[in-house]
Amino acid sequence: MFTKNEQPIKSEHSNEQLTNLFAKKAADIIRVLLVHYPKTWTMRDLAQESGASLGYTSRVSKTLIRQRLALRASARSELKVMAPADLLKRWATFSNFVANTTFIEYYSHEEDIGKFLSRFKDRERIEYALTGLAGALLVEPFVRPTNTHIYIRKRSDALAWANELDLMPIEENGNVKFAIAASDGIFYGAQVIDGIRVVSDIQLYVDLYNYPARGREAADALYKKIKKRWDSVQD
Repeated sequence: MFTKNEQPIKSEHSNEQLTNLFAKKAADIIRVLLVHYPKTWTMRDLAQESGASLGYTSRVSKTLIRQRLALRASARSELKVMAPADLLKRWATFSNFVANTTFIEYYSHEEDIGKFLSRFKDRERIEYALTGLAGALLVEPFVRPTNTHIYIRKRSDALAWANELDLMPIEENGNVKFAIAASDGIFYGAQVIDGIRVVSDIQLYVDLYNYPARGREAADALYKKIKKRWDSVQD
C-alpha cells in the first residue's frame, strides 16, 4: 500500500512504477531543484540539467505538484519548489546512506583526520567527493569523525586512491570507506573547500540524516546553514 505522500508515478519504462519520489532517477531531479532553490525550471531545462528524459521529468514534476511540494510559477509553466524544507526532509527520511550504499573499505595509519583529509587537496585526477561526518567537518564542523566516507564512480577508483594515499585494504571496520555512487547525480553541485571536494550541502544532509554516529545532530547543524541560504534568496 502507498502512504498518502507516496503516490505511484510511472517510470521511463511503461511497465514499471516508482513508489516514492526519491527512487532512482527521480532523486537526481529533486537534487537539482534543491541545490538551485528557489530557481524556477522549464521541463526541458530541468530534464537536461538532471539527465532525465523529458517525459520522466514531467511525471516527477506533476507528482511534486500533486503532493503540494511544488507549483507552476509562471505563464511559461515553469516549476518552482514551494516547500523545500519538507521536500528535503522527506528525502532524507527515505534515504539510508549506510544501508543502501556499496562500500570498499581501507585502513589509514594517519590518526589525525585533518591531516588525512589534507592529502586530498588539489587531487582531481580521479573524481571523488567527501560525504558523511568527514564532509561535514569541512562544511559545517560539528563532531570530529573517526571514519572518512568518499564517493567514487567505480570500484577501480578505490584501488587507485588506495595506491595514491598508501591505504591498506581491509574487509570491514576500515577507517576509510569508499562509497560507489548510485548515479552521476551524486556528484551534482559538489563544492571545493580548501582544495578538497565535498558533495553538495543537499546531498551531505541526506547522507547524514540517518547516519548512526551523531549523524542526525550533524545534519541538523548543516540544515541551519542551508535554511539561512534559502531565506537569503527568497523573493
